[in-house]
Amino acid sequence: MSNPLYLVNLTRVNQPGKVCLELKGSILVIHKESWVSKYSLYVPVEVVDIEKEKYRNYRKLWEGILGLMLAFLLCLPLSLWFIYKPLFYLYDLLWILPLVGLFLFTLIIGFLGFARFSKLNPAISLIFHHRSRLMKMSFWIKPEIQTTLEKLLVKITELKKLLETEGYIPLKICPMWFHSKPYRKSLLMGTAVSFVLFCIITVFLVLQVAGEYEEKIWWTYLILPLPPLVSVIREYIRRKLLWGIPKRLKKARNAFEKENYSSAITELQQLLKEQPDLGVARFLLVQLLAEKGEYDRALKHCEEFYFQEPSLATELKTTIWWLRCVQERMEYVSRESSDITSSIKE
Repeated sequence: MSNPLYLVNLTRVNQPGKVCLELKGSILVIHKESWVSKYSLYVPVEVVDIEKEKYRNYRKLWEGILGLMLAFLLCLPLSLWFIYKPLFYLYDLLWILPLVGLFLFTLIIGFLGFARFSKLNPAISLIFHHRSRLMKMSFWIKPEIQTTLEKLLVKITELKKLLETEGYIPLKICPMWFHSKPYRKSLLMGTAVSFVLFCIITVFLVLQVAGEYEEKIWWTYLILPLPPLVSVIREYIRRKLLWGIPKRLKKARNAFEKENYSSAITELQQLLKEQPDLGVARFLLVQLLAEKGEYDRALKHCEEFYFQEPSLATELKTTIWWLRCVQERMEYVSRESSDITSSIKE
């Protein structure tokens, strides 16, 4: 595939993760990656509309809310020290002073979050139709990437006009397959459960101390590491230790998740020689071949897959044909941009 004419890294408006925009030929490639997943979207420039807007940063609002909430939780044990100061010893300062520091830090973060949320920030929106619905992606315009972004948008506008005059057949948007990071997702879900438990335990503990109950529940903090640990172990068992899944399929899936496509394809081909009717393996093989750009081999396996899953095989063939057209358009570079020899990166 051709080198990108322009490449710029952006941050989505009020969405997690980062996005990289690449202009390859007359195709805008959108790579989206978060901590738990990633995927790519191939967008023909003729379906892209551009708007400049201003938004409030809701991530800063959440920073403010979480900061003030944590400050409130830290304030609860500190309030006990102020109320029952004569009962405390000098060595209690070893935990009181760090707690005061954390309280002030979270309080400042909370107020700064609300202050930044109140401010409108410049953004750029890309609007296009995808699967019979209007799709809109908005990105923050930061000073360090503004020049490169402006050049990218100007080039998209030039290519749209050129395609109209040369009568190119419009293409549909082609999403590449979704790549998940299951262990990170499990860890994140377990950590969220631990945070909720931490808040509940802290409130009950402060109420117990204030009520001068003899039995305290300090030990319950020991259960906080358990939800992330259990969540990750559960995912490991589900993926590695379940019976009935061929060993080669597990190896292929692991290689696929590590983006070692050649090794995964080899394992799947060997597996299909042993079990030619294993539909899951053939589906994954079609996906891998398409991602590597080997469309003829992918279509061949689609023909064999048709006898197992006719509707899914037909959908796969359609997607592969569109991807092949997208690849051809990626190789297309207008006469006006033929003098561009290097990509502009930020």
